[in-house]
Amino acid sequence: MGNHKGPAFAGLFFALSFALPAAPRLSRSQQEYFRRFIEVFTPAVLKRHGVHGGNYRWDAKNRDCAGLVRYVFWEAMQKHDERFRAHYRELHALAIAEPPGNFAAVQGAWIESNLTAPQLITRSRPLGRALPHKALKTGDLLYFRSDELKIRHVMLVLRAGATPYLIYHTGDQRDELRIRTLSDMLSLDENHWHPDTQNPVFQGYFRPEFLD
Repeated sequence: MGNHKGPAFAGLFFALSFALPAAPRLSRSQQEYFRRFIEVFTPAVLKRHGVHGGNYRWDAKNRDCAGLVRYVFWEAMQKHDERFRAHYRELHALAIAEPPGNFAAVQGAWIESNLTAPQLITRSRPLGRALPHKALKTGDLLYFRSDELKIRHVMLVLRAGATPYLIYHTGDQRDELRIRTLSDMLSLDENHWHPDTQNPVFQGYFRPEFLD
């Protein structure tokens, strides 16, 4: 994104308005496209992070854990021109060129601002703290919170076949994107990152309200 200030970039990151009614669900075909887009697009975002040219339309001020989710979700709801598709050639793997139908009904519940990690979770449905891995879907979120440790952290689920992966930004000056399996997370020495019911920092799995 660089320093672009034009209208095309003004609405890139939106926050849900708490004064507006809850966003409706996407149609089945839209949800299928949304999840497929994320599964194709997110690995491309990881590959380009930190390299020359970087990620198109994702500037440094929006790069944190919530910013990654906002960016991926936002792009999954947009029509993309040739410049965008030339930058992310991986999108040619999508079976359809553009989103089916109009996402305006969901986008209309958003206002121009940045959703924080807690706000993302506020507009998502809790799925529980103990969930079979097979029940996780692309687009689901994991949330970690601790006032004592000053943690407000969100991770994104991306399925590749039978395996759910967790994608997240470190949310600090390291500016790193990481991808791990749930088993990887449970093996970390820092147990406050374990997605486990015994970990009080782990708040559970969540699904954005516009997804089934």
